[in-house]
Amino acid sequence: MESLQGFQNRLHAAASALRESGIREAVVLHHDEADGLTSAALTKIALSNLGLETRLICLDKLYPEVVEDIETSPRVVAYIDLGSGHIDWLVKANRSRSLILVLDHHDTSSIQDPALYNLNPELYGFSGEKDASSATVAYLFCKAVDPHLSSYAHLATIGSLELPGETQGLNLIAVNDAKDQGLVRDSGKGDLKIEAKGMNLTRTRASSLLNVLGSIGYYRKGPEIGVEACTAGFSEQAMKMAKEFEEERKQVNRNMLSTIRRDGLSQKKNVQWFHAHDNYKGMGGKVVGSFCSYLRYQRVVNPVKYLIGMMNVPPDIPGWGKLPSSMVKVSARAPQILTRLIEKGTKPSLSKILPEACSKVGGFGDGHSVAASGVFPIGKEEMFLDEIDRLAA
Repeated sequence: MESLQGFQNRLHAAASALRESGIREAVVLHHDEADGLTSAALTKIALSNLGLETRLICLDKLYPEVVEDIETSPRVVAYIDLGSGHIDWLVKANRSRSLILVLDHHDTSSIQDPALYNLNPELYGFSGEKDASSATVAYLFCKAVDPHLSSYAHLATIGSLELPGETQGLNLIAVNDAKDQGLVRDSGKGDLKIEAKGMNLTRTRASSLLNVLGSIGYYRKGPEIGVEACTAGFSEQAMKMAKEFEEERKQVNRNMLSTIRRDGLSQKKNVQWFHAHDNYKGMGGKVVGSFCSYLRYQRVVNPVKYLIGMMNVPPDIPGWGKLPSSMVKVSARAPQILTRLIEKGTKPSLSKILPEACSKVGGFGDGHSVAASGVFPIGKEEMFLDEIDRLAA
């Protein structure tokens, strides 16, 4: 249990540093799916409790342009469910000596800097793929700020659904807290029923609604509506919106699937891939990753090759501005047999080869060992594919 104590001590140290800093302004950069939205809501609750005026910016990827833009005056800059894979350049970009707070569970590196609080459970012996979602990390930070904030434990149970398998590790702390306070109960089918303020639905349903609002509704105020739903409950309007977005995605996914079944995936020696081009127009880049996750179980996929999906994304970042150019979003997944080879160490981890291939062509990436994603400039697709195929060998 020593690692848990160490992690909790660090959470308390971060809360104290924020309290004593005298800073009154925070920017929260967060991811765009259920784990990212619940974490953002929890982080905003914690920072407001500390008396900080908080602005949220939802990102599918951590664009350097956005980081450099917000690092111009001293404030608290919180990276939520993104940031862990880029600790070195977040510290380098911090010219204004802001306090950097990272609440994340993706693969990370240990860097010491007095302005940095990298609150990642992986640094304390836990697995970010099994033991802790970002929402759980943000929830534990909330508790370190003020124990009364445990009344939001149910949000962490929604975010942690992102992790496959039985609930374990740190995620179990949030589930037990939520049960103790009557915020959730077992619904019988291995699911939890949430009975918190403004919410009366299963956590699976809540997670699915937030995923849809955040990613499919990314350019249409979906993330703001999702974060608000976390604290105020799901309004009629939010439910209706999510339903319409979900229909849109289903239609595109059906079209994509029938094309892939008819024509097959494009093949290289170690990778198989498809390009959705503008099929997902108007949706956030997360949708191509969700489609890859579904596709990896289909018969059309070679079980030992890395699976790669690409889509074009516009340069707009809602709530921030425009990037200099349009990008390609790339997502990669390991099919089942390949997953076992990666876990054994006989095939390279996606969190290593995908970011490397992206950076070779002027982009960047991050992720977990069997699921990773990145972005690079449009027109560099062939170079990227050659590079990742070479690294995958």
